[in-house]
Amino acid sequence: MMSTTMMSTTTMMSTTTHRATAPTAKRARTATRKPTRARRARPVSPVASAADGGGLEAALAEARAAPNGTTEKDFSNYYAVLNSATPEEAQRAVEEMVAKGELTEGVVEAALATMRAAEDKNERPEVLAALKSVFEFLLESYQRANAPPALGVVDAVVGALDAAESAEDEERVVKEKCAEGGMSVEEFGANVDGFLTAMEEQDAGFEAQVAELRANGASEEMEEQIAQLAFMRANAKAQMLCIREIVGRMTS
Repeated sequence: MMSTTMMSTTTMMSTTTHRATAPTAKRARTATRKPTRARRARPVSPVASAADGGGLEAALAEARAAPNGTTEKDFSNYYAVLNSATPEEAQRAVEEMVAKGELTEGVVEAALATMRAAEDKNERPEVLAALKSVFEFLLESYQRANAPPALGVVDAVVGALDAAESAEDEERVVKEKCAEGGMSVEEFGANVDGFLTAMEEQDAGFEAQVAELRANGASEEMEEQIAQLAFMRANAKAQMLCIREIVGRMTS
């Protein structure tokens, strides 16, 4: 499933496995968010588990039994967020996981497996919406917690380049943001080259999956989502190429 949080270059390049694929027929609707500036992961809408009845309990049980490599601790941490009474409580739970090094891909997988199980059981729309919100919140939080430092510099540079009016301004921005990130311009440039290589590899995989999806018949809604995701990917790559051009001027 293509990531549901394609908001910035950091999110675009984050290493989680949920990001490099085209939307599937059943879950394409979860990939419709428009790109925005990098920001803190938004708190979830709390899920009142007791009011959800046996359907949600069955979905949780089925997800827990799914052979997706998750652990009991992953599910325990997922439940802590799922059962939060307020968005602030959910945020605190995630921050505690990050501090302990427990916000793992398995936690995100637990959320994804539960959401899919609920979809397969045709759970009520409000339950599906809440599970989707929890999954997206955990995915975004995981991506930001695990993004390489150089990607933070990339996002900082992209944000500051809007105000640049000359080549000198662009180079000053890169120099300042590299210094703030604790790396040299040369080191930053090497990272940017690596990110571009990874993006090209992801593009190839994305195109192959889109071709397979279309061969099996893609709806008009799915085509719109594919176009949106392709635009986001192209925009992130264009930003990275722009940064590489600036770094190239500075290091040549």
